[in-house]
Amino acid sequence: MDWSGGTISVDPMQSDDASRRRLDTQALVVGYTMSRLDAVYLARRGLKSWRAAFLEAENALGVPWANFKNLRDEFDPLHPNARVGWHDRPIRDSRQRVVDELADLGEDALLEMVERILVRQTQELEEAIDSLSLPSKIAHNVAERLLTGRRAEEFFQQYSSEIVGIPTQSLLDRRNAAIGYDFGVIDRDDLAIEVKGLKAPAGVVLFTDREWSEAKFRADSYWLVVIGNMAVHPTASVFRDPCLSLGGRCRYEARLTAQWQSKVSVADGIQLGG
Repeated sequence: MDWSGGTISVDPMQSDDASRRRLDTQALVVGYTMSRLDAVYLARRGLKSWRAAFLEAENALGVPWANFKNLRDEFDPLHPNARVGWHDRPIRDSRQRVVDELADLGEDALLEMVERILVRQTQELEEAIDSLSLPSKIAHNVAERLLTGRRAEEFFQQYSSEIVGIPTQSLLDRRNAAIGYDFGVIDRDDLAIEVKGLKAPAGVVLFTDREWSEAKFRADSYWLVVIGNMAVHPTASVFRDPCLSLGGRCRYEARLTAQWQSKVSVADGIQLGG
């Protein structure tokens, strides 16, 4: 089994390989969500501490609480929270698949997924969990890209004065807001700064659809900061209005998505005409 530490207890009713694999993957989803949402996870679940969160997950899934701490810490290097996590350890393939497939899910969708896992209402999640638990046919390497991106963001925060002429204390960290850019600037509501990282001196940077739309809307007030050559000697370049100055090509990928459904009836509505 692919665990960082401790043992996992599986109910006798779930002794087959498929059920065991699903349980492993459900635990990964919980650990990923803990890391990505950080304090929001505790607040939205009404928990006062990480210890309480780990015990809640242990009681729900029968997985030792320390495993959830380890899983959260494994994902931490990919997310902008205060913990360092396991930054000196390559991410495993199973973790990378979770990052890849869940990267575009919103906060509410992730929390709803965790809720169903913890209350064991997983029938509607089976297809999604199975897709996360099996090796993908195409390796996106998203986890490595996110780690490079986080290091680039930290480099930019440290040297923002030299790169864009804006001191670090004037930056507004908007990375967890999912609004299409990484940093705003105090007293500059018009300005948005997005940071991307490259291991080599040159390469391809990827924009989410939200980032691209925001860049197109803000035009010259949207600055793309690329920190390249990070594997050797970080070098920064600034591209204003990247949609115009760089151009781009839209690529479509098959990913796990969330759909919100609501039952409605118009039986008591207002009849018009006739």
